Amino acid sequence: MKRNSNTKLSLFFKGLAMGIADVIPGVSGGTIALITGVYEELITTVDQLGIHSLLILKKEGFTSLWKSINGNFLFPLILGIGVSIILFSGIIHFLLQEYPIPLWSFFFGLISCSILVLLKDTKLVDFKSILFLILGFIVAFGITQITTNGGEISLGYLFFCSMIAIIAMILPGISGSLIYILLGAYEVVIHTSKNSIPALLNFEWENFTLVYSRLLVIGLGIVIGLKLFSKILKWLFHNQKPATMTVLTGFMIGALPKIWPWKKVVSFEVVAKNKIVALKTEYIAPWNFEGEPQLLTALVLMVSGFLFLYFLKRN
Repeated sequence: MKRNSNTKLSLFFKGLAMGIADVIPGVSGGTIALITGVYEELITTVDQLGIHSLLILKKEGFTSLWKSINGNFLFPLILGIGVSIILFSGIIHFLLQEYPIPLWSFFFGLISCSILVLLKDTKLVDFKSILFLILGFIVAFGITQITTNGGEISLGYLFFCSMIAIIAMILPGISGSLIYILLGAYEVVIHTSKNSIPALLNFEWENFTLVYSRLLVIGLGIVIGLKLFSKILKWLFHNQKPATMTVLTGFMIGALPKIWPWKKVVSFEVVAKNKIVALKTEYIAPWNFEGEPQLLTALVLMVSGFLFLYFLKRN
């Protein structure tokens, strides 16, 4: 189907919204795709991509390839997602470094609202539904207890995280950034996205190779994850939606401790001069926090995050 330039611009802005959603834990890019009316075409388009697309390029040329991959739809959408992630990641990285308690409080409110909305939508009407909810909770909570070796994220582990995180973009209900948080790779991904343009403009070989090797494996993980899981997720969403959404709801409940704003480092490792990596953290009450707990600000932002997602999902 041929689209005019205005439609392509609309797709670009929808991609921007999806990119912002995927950077913020609690707001799913898949949910935004569903709300904006591009979800079904996105799933169908991704499902049709494959090796045969390269054969079309070789035999029939670029024009035929563009039509076969629905390029007029896919390209502006992906461009919007990519631009949004690169631009917005810098803001999130700054807030993570300078205002962690307020930021995590806002995220906590977002995810709490997501859980309540999903619980309302899934309707736990039988014992089977409750079992699915508990299963999701156990899996997510178990993942949150995993600590990466020495606090460092290897390229192989980053590839794995990206494969899993892309599921969240395809399936409404849970965000890709939440998956990165659960697997302990969120700050690395945000830092990498933030530094992609500066690493190119202020070229230093060591920093360039670090940033772009990470970008490459993140991209490969996303592409391979999309292809491997698109058929499965499409089938689950259309044939087992209640069970799938119930498991995802349990997953989000199990993830909440990871987003709790007040943490205490109980073990750490010095990996470089003036750089300390937390190996294990303990979640504590705000009144037991060493330093200023920023309780009033945190509560305001929790409520703000809750209301933001509540009104977003209503409209």
